[in-house]
Amino acid sequence: MDLKEALKEIKRLQDQNQRLAKKHHVLEKKHDVLADEYEKTLRLLFEANEKLNQLLKDKENAVEKYTIERVKKFMPQTEVMKPIIINEVETLVKAKKNRKAKSKNFRNFNFERHVSEVRYEKPEESVCPACGNDLSIVSEKVRYVVESIPATLKVTKIIKQSCKCPACNPKNNQIYYPLSTSLFPGSIMTHSFAAFISYHKYELGIPFEHLSRHIKETLDIDMSKQNLALYMAKLATILKPIYERMKADLLDNQARVIHADETTLSISKRPEADLTRKKSYVYVYTSSYYDRQIALYDFHESRAIDRTAIWLKDYEGVIVCDDYAGYTKLRKDNPKIRLQRCFAHVRRRFADIVKVLPEANHSSSHAVKILEVIGRLFHLESVYKKAKLTVSEILIRRNKEHPAIIKELEKLLFSHAYKPGSALESAVNYAKKVWGDLSTYLSSGYIEISNNVCERAVKPFVINRKAFMTSGSYDGARYTTLMFSIIRTARMNDLNVAKYLEYVLDHIQTKNINELLPYSTTLDKSLRNT
Repeated sequence: MDLKEALKEIKRLQDQNQRLAKKHHVLEKKHDVLADEYEKTLRLLFEANEKLNQLLKDKENAVEKYTIERVKKFMPQTEVMKPIIINEVETLVKAKKNRKAKSKNFRNFNFERHVSEVRYEKPEESVCPACGNDLSIVSEKVRYVVESIPATLKVTKIIKQSCKCPACNPKNNQIYYPLSTSLFPGSIMTHSFAAFISYHKYELGIPFEHLSRHIKETLDIDMSKQNLALYMAKLATILKPIYERMKADLLDNQARVIHADETTLSISKRPEADLTRKKSYVYVYTSSYYDRQIALYDFHESRAIDRTAIWLKDYEGVIVCDDYAGYTKLRKDNPKIRLQRCFAHVRRRFADIVKVLPEANHSSSHAVKILEVIGRLFHLESVYKKAKLTVSEILIRRNKEHPAIIKELEKLLFSHAYKPGSALESAVNYAKKVWGDLSTYLSSGYIEISNNVCERAVKPFVINRKAFMTSGSYDGARYTTLMFSIIRTARMNDLNVAKYLEYVLDHIQTKNINELLPYSTTLDKSLRNT
């Protein structure tokens, strides 16, 4: 290539570079516009989820007394009551297996008297594939199923008809049977009835024994608690893929933030090796308001973080939590995890002191001063929300306005000696213990300074636990937390729980799991409360 051609090629490349630079500049502007629109959309999502969560909280507070009154009608009218447990699946299923030989379920109940509908199930084939003649009925097998409709139950008679071709050679004649699409084949259970039972059991917290009595009073059918336990164990197994996908989606949240909390749960019937254990635990994990709304309840018999949080071993993001040391170990094992300890937990300890402090002592109290400084942080956070700032704008404002306040709080905590053994010293020591993990929120606008999101999710479980105190077994507690996860997530996404569960059971064999998740955008609108 001679000099003239080389210069020409250089000029061509320069022109091309200029054109690409202009395109790059245009794309950068478009990217900035789209990024701004995306953050504004996330802000709207945050506001919608926060508003819905607050409405749910208000509704739960209003409904709590009503629920207790509603549950009372299932309780025996006596002052002497047997211990009630929140989930007796494992024990009752075992009891069912050991029942007397040749006993028959519902043998004393007259199904025929309650039948309101008769359905016929026939084979898909109507003609003989061998000779083309019409098939004729050779036998009928009758079974009954119980369906749930609002405020009542109805019995449907199903006659399964098997057919054969009358014209074919009897020796080679094939019998054609109808295929069942029920998830509970051969039983009286239907999808609507399963949804009815699970709603009353896991949402209203009614024990199987009392629910069995309610069904007896409503339909005059003796459905034992053993049968109810067996059906719910089956239902939990059917819905497990929904639970596992929810867990995977929470792990892969776009904000890279998971809120975590835990509460205790006593187990009434423990394995012999665990008889000395007094308490087990239910761990609760929720998404932030910037993500799909998910609440996971996970039961474990111990607090060993190696087992309780094994699903978080490869997680990369922030966990908002209290001072539980297990999360510290989890971070040590997985350096990709960062912790944001809850500022509300810190504030609460000083607030409790100030509540009992005489008004005259407020001006000189360090507890009051510390509480006031922490209050400024929460005030600024509320200002950002009222101003509807995007996550980027929140991050800028935080790093401009919070460091000086945090520095002032640090001086109050670490530069003064407090009376040994006092409540104030205890509160200060708690704050010092978690101090290194209190400022993680300054690195991302997605991170909340408190764990109130998860604490709200814990409350419904605690309400049920107040009524029923214990779980029957480890497996029973796992069934409970699985069902509670799906039901609570459905409520967080404004779904009618009973309708949603029935919809899932109707379609779980035919639809993709993604279409059945409580936060799926393809769910039928009729399943929503609004």
